[in-house]
Amino acid sequence: DELTSHGKRAAVEFYRGSVQHTNGFYNAQALIYLNLLIGNIDWKGGFTIGGGHWHEFGDKANGPFDIKKLHPSKLSPFGIPITREKAKYEESTLFNDEGYPARRPWYPLSSNIYQEVIPSASDGYPYDIKILFIHMGTPIYATPAGHKQIEILKDINKIPLLISCDIVVSETSMYADYIFPDITFFERWGFPHPVPDIQSAVSKVRQPVIAPLTETVKIDEEEMPVSLEAVIIAIAKKLNLSGFGKNAFGNGMNLDRPEDYYLKLVANIAFGDKPNGKDAVAAASNSEIDLFKKSRRHLPKSVFDYERWKKAVNLEDWGRVVFVLNRGGRFESSEDAYKGPYVSHKFQNLLRFYLEEVADVKHSGTGGNFSGISIYIDQRDSIGNSLRKNGYDFHLITYKEIFHTQSRTASNYWTLGLMSENMVLINSKDAKRLGLKNDDLVRVTSSSNPNGVIDLGNGDFIELIAKIKLTEGIKPGVISISHHFGHWAYGSNDTVIDGKNIKGDKRRRKGISPNPLMDVDPVLKNTPLSDPIGGSASFFDTFIKLTKL
Repeated sequence: DELTSHGKRAAVEFYRGSVQHTNGFYNAQALIYLNLLIGNIDWKGGFTIGGGHWHEFGDKANGPFDIKKLHPSKLSPFGIPITREKAKYEESTLFNDEGYPARRPWYPLSSNIYQEVIPSASDGYPYDIKILFIHMGTPIYATPAGHKQIEILKDINKIPLLISCDIVVSETSMYADYIFPDITFFERWGFPHPVPDIQSAVSKVRQPVIAPLTETVKIDEEEMPVSLEAVIIAIAKKLNLSGFGKNAFGNGMNLDRPEDYYLKLVANIAFGDKPNGKDAVAAASNSEIDLFKKSRRHLPKSVFDYERWKKAVNLEDWGRVVFVLNRGGRFESSEDAYKGPYVSHKFQNLLRFYLEEVADVKHSGTGGNFSGISIYIDQRDSIGNSLRKNGYDFHLITYKEIFHTQSRTASNYWTLGLMSENMVLINSKDAKRLGLKNDDLVRVTSSSNPNGVIDLGNGDFIELIAKIKLTEGIKPGVISISHHFGHWAYGSNDTVIDGKNIKGDKRRRKGISPNPLMDVDPVLKNTPLSDPIGGSASFFDTFIKLTKL
């Protein structure tokens, strides 16, 4: 009654928590049904897709730099991704040889199956790899049951060469053969897309605002800070790859520096998505250009050189580029977000309860077709077997504190000042039954980690022990452990670099990470449970046990 009493001005939204289950796709589909039943799609106050953005690759309206076309002698990907995403098992030669169940799951309807990369390489399915390059990621810490990947990365016969580009020595890059320093978001370029709750068009442009903290290197006489881009340019030039160096984008357009690429994307945003630049921004005035120069005068020449930046785009586009950079992006007026009772940027496509393209796909573990409508399915492994609690009585859930993000805020001591460690949140009824009170220490175990220990493979062991916190804000039978805490690398331990011992900061070790407790798929044995349709790793399908110390 409450949901339907507001007409179209009601919406049911979800993010991650609903889909990070073995039945996550159907959870999401069921929630979307509620919006379809209200009929609120594209209505003000209803369910919307957001305002979108201007397309930085210049492929929407023949922009000044159509990046996809500006690559002489371009190589194209081929074959099946190692994660088997966007590929049907039945159309592979492996199916003809092996049938059902597949040795590892296939994900024809999904992409970015992060948790599958390293385990698939370990199993050599569908093929072995010789080199793994990791950037801005730490799967050992960040994925459910990620500790199982430690056994893989320390075995040089599984992945002979591991290269990482990172701002720290993380729980994953600590196993790398080579670590290249990277720069942070204050020092780098980036084009993060807007979230759908913003109803006007937004193109955010991240750009260097402080001098890089990494050392400066020289590549073909061009000085730049060590970063992912510098590493890629150096390797590409060494291998004589197309799309780098002289005439990389065609005649007279070189790629020798990061801004040679990124400034072209800014030019496309400034040009807009309409033919002939009908929605292009205005060119910056002389006073704006002066402001542009002055506001970047603190940056070293290895990062900002006005004439060099200007050369990266043609003169006609330069004023518009400055206009966008001065504002940190391009932003449609909020007044244009709505037209009467509707949003301006509509989905306006066919809405369906039954998805034929889902029903047409088979589960690579069972051979049965998926359902085209949302149905309830209990927690399952990769070949469709139902899972059991196995004597572990608490349902584990996880979340992110509002003042932390991902795994990267252990180095932010302002946020650690608000909360120096996480705790095991438990209902007071459960705590009373177990004889627990606030700040008692407990060992947390699961069927996949019965000892509550992480073996780092170097003689060190991390015990999954944390303090208890009683709360009425959690259901009896459920315990919750937040993300962000309990690092065993990331500057929390002593590290020898170039013969010098860099002391670790024990503040970063406090608390506990819930991921090493989360269930391993009992069939695959080196991968977390996952959703066979949506592809998400399961963060919410594990049961655990608490033992008072």
